[in-house]
Amino acid sequence: MEKKFVLGDVVVMIADGPKMAVEGYELTEDPTTKALIESDEYVTVVYYTGTEFKRDVFHQDLLLFIDEVVE
Repeated sequence: MEKKFVLGDVVVMIADGPKMAVEGYELTEDPTTKALIESDEYVTVVYYTGTEFKRDVFHQDLLLFIDEVVE
């Protein structure tokens, strides 16, 4: 079953990464219609590195919902 993250979900990297907040799925522009297409696999997240906030894109299979880790 495909994961479906939504804006504000708190997630972590499988490889013991920082806590991240989901912004949404990566958007790309269709070259012919110029419409924005939401990715089915790549998630845009924001996280704090200890000194600054960063934004990055990860494949959803690398991310876990925080409640899957903290139980």
